[in-house]
Amino acid sequence: EYLTSVRIRKATELLRTTSLTSSEIAYQVGYNNPRYFYSVFRKVAGLPPNEYRRQG
Repeated sequence: EYLTSVRIRKATELLRTTSLTSSEIAYQVGYNNPRYFYSVFRKVAGLPPNEYRRQG
């Protein structure tokens, strides 16, 4: 749970400050499966990564 929150926090920062794709961000924050990252991100942040970037 702690590791997930750290990873998602870092992912939100990268989504706001870089033009990396969501898949690249998934790998950078420690997820080997981008689809799993998307589902975890949506569960924690309430939005999929691409929506989060658009709103951010």
